[in-house]
Amino acid sequence: MKKSPYDAEYNQKEYYWGLEHSALAEMTMTMFDKLKYDGRLLDIGSGEGRDAIYFAKCGLRVDALEISSPGIEKIKQYSYSEGLPIHALHTNMIDYEMDNHYDIIYSMGALQFLPIEKRQNHFENYKKHTCLGGFNAHLVFVEKPFITLAPDWQKNEFFYRSGDLARYYYDWQIIYCEEQIVDCKSGNSPHQHAVSSIIAKKI
Repeated sequence: MKKSPYDAEYNQKEYYWGLEHSALAEMTMTMFDKLKYDGRLLDIGSGEGRDAIYFAKCGLRVDALEISSPGIEKIKQYSYSEGLPIHALHTNMIDYEMDNHYDIIYSMGALQFLPIEKRQNHFENYKKHTCLGGFNAHLVFVEKPFITLAPDWQKNEFFYRSGDLARYYYDWQIIYCEEQIVDCKSGNSPHQHAVSSIIAKKI
């Protein structure tokens, strides 16, 4: 298995992305049927587990998929310290073959590692393995010529274009879809990203 470009960062004692869950994770839970809080969720590119932990705290059964060995260890340590039974999947999202169906398939700033020519098949697979009435929620990085490339951007990361996420979910109910410019301090250097977020429901 290939190493993650974040292995060195995840090897540090501190949490590179912090412990606070993302706004997209919270928004996803507000739209999820409270009667199904025992549902199942796949977190693709879980990093160190900040959103996976939040979803587990909300009562979901969480599969946290992450390629980084130090990241997986942090997910396990974090979930153990919180007393939460997260299933950590040490694997590459590009080659991972899903054999379960989920109420929510989620990713937070991870799907830029999907090669452009493989994206369509991956999104169709996410949709196929989502239960009826379930959600897909994603945040991706969008290419904008007026924004300087982030200092920790990797050679195997590929931007999306405005509107890409909505096109992948043209046949689903799009609950939320927004593009914005956000501030970031990853890589210990303040910078900005253009990001696109979506929450779509399978009807």
